[in-house]
This record gives sequence, structure tokens and C-alpha cells, in this order.
Amino acid sequence: MVEASISSLSLKGIGFGLFAAISYAGFLMLSGKIGNEYPALQKSALMITGACILIFILFPPVFLYNGALSGSLLKWGLIIAVFGTVIPPLFYAEGVPRIGTALSSILSAAELPVAVMMAGFVLQEQVSFLRWIGVCVILSAMVIPNLKYLRKGGR
Repeated sequence: MVEASISSLSLKGIGFGLFAAISYAGFLMLSGKIGNEYPALQKSALMITGACILIFILFPPVFLYNGALSGSLLKWGLIIAVFGTVIPPLFYAEGVPRIGTALSSILSAAELPVAVMMAGFVLQEQVSFLRWIGVCVILSAMVIPNLKYLRKGGR
């Protein structure tokens, strides 16, 4: 917020960001507590199916009949589906019950510095020192509250 003026901030964007954070926190908490009696593959399939239904309600799948799949959408869609939608929930379903919610939230925060690095390297975006400080603050906010819990060996 230091690099932007208050007037340039979008309340809609802030709202979506807060909703995304709440949804992600809920996903992490529920992954470790619900459905642990199911095998990881079945639990992952149930999570993906539920997410698919919700997404299709919000964004009807017109691409299935409007001809968009005949282009590169099918190829890139399959790649993104496997690496972005199938593998992560499968690994979460297997790993979170084993390592606990606290450690899984810390490990998932590793995505943030990778995303910032890729924004600089791949997209050639300007990543300022102040943004790296923000990354450190966010990572600290993930780690510090969980240190006492992790020292006790909790899950």
C-alpha cells in the first residue's frame, strides 16, 4: 500500500483478496480435519468434484459446446488441470493429516516467494525491495503463531 495511493485501490479487489484468504485458510483447516478416514485419492476426488460443481455454478461451462476446446484450450487446460487441480489436492489429502495443519500452512506459504520470483523472471515485472519485505512479513505471520504449537509436537 506504500507504493500505491489509496484512491487507486479497488474495494472489489480487496474484498476478493480477503475472500480468497479466508477460503484458503478454510481449505487448509478442513483438509487436515475432515475425511481423513478416506484414502487420499478418494478424498482428493471428492474435493475436486465439489470445487468443480461450485465453479460450474458460478461460471457455466459454455466452452464445452461453443467450440473453444478445438483450439489450444484443451492442451493447456489439461496441463493446468493436472498440475494445478489434481496433484495439489491429492498431495494435501495425503500430507496434511500426517504433518498437521500448522506445518502445512507454513509449507504452503512457500508458494508466495516462488510466485514473486516468477513474476520477476518470467513476466519481467518490477519486484521492489518493499514487496520482498511484504513477503517476509507474510511468511513471518504464518510461522510465528505456529512456533509454540510446533515445538509442542502438535498436529
